[in-house]
Amino acid sequence: SQFASWADAVVFVFSLENESSFEEVTRLHELLSGHRGAGEVALALVGTQDKISASNPRVIEDARAQALCAHMRRCLYYETCATYGLNVDR
Repeated sequence: SQFASWADAVVFVFSLENESSFEEVTRLHELLSGHRGAGEVALALVGTQDKISASNPRVIEDARAQALCAHMRRCLYYETCATYGLNVDR
């Protein structure tokens, strides 16, 4: 709760291949919102991926992540992949 009182921005990072990491972002956002008003903190939601393949499929679809970002307010959404250099410099 002490962190929530002085943060101006928060970056939430989750794995596009892991449902529980996405659920944890939702839980942490709810916790933050309980200490601060929903629009008081600038937010970024970042979906990361390793090597999405048939044996390691994408679990969190873009539309679902975009919907969470819209719900969070003042939130920007990015997907990144260091393996392929996708949005690494953003």
